[in-house]
Amino acid sequence: MDKRKLIIAGCTVLFLLSLLDGALTLWGLRIDAIEEVNPVMQWLTEKSRIAFMAVKLSLLVILGFIFWRIRNRSRKFVVCLLGLVLIVYSVVIGLHVYRVVLY
Repeated sequence: MDKRKLIIAGCTVLFLLSLLDGALTLWGLRIDAIEEVNPVMQWLTEKSRIAFMAVKLSLLVILGFIFWRIRNRSRKFVVCLLGLVLIVYSVVIGLHVYRVVLY
C-alpha cells in the first residue's frame, strides 16, 4: 500500500478509535466504572460532555493535520509514529472495554 494511503487510513482509524474512546469514557464516567485521569479532560466532562468530545476530536484532527503536513519530509517516521499511536489507543480501548463494557 502507498504510504500516503496508509497515513490516510491510519488517521481515519485513529479518529474512529478516538470517537469510541470518548464514548466509552463518557459511558464509564456515567456508570462510575472509570475515572478520567487527565485533569483538563476531567474538568471538561464536568462542564460539558459536548465540549469534552469537541476538544478530544479537535486535538486528533490537529494531530492528523500535522502528520499530513510532515508526510513528505519523513514518511517512514510518520507511518511509524502513527502505528505507535494506534497501538497505544488500541490498548486504551481494550482497557475501556474491560472496565466499562464488562463492568
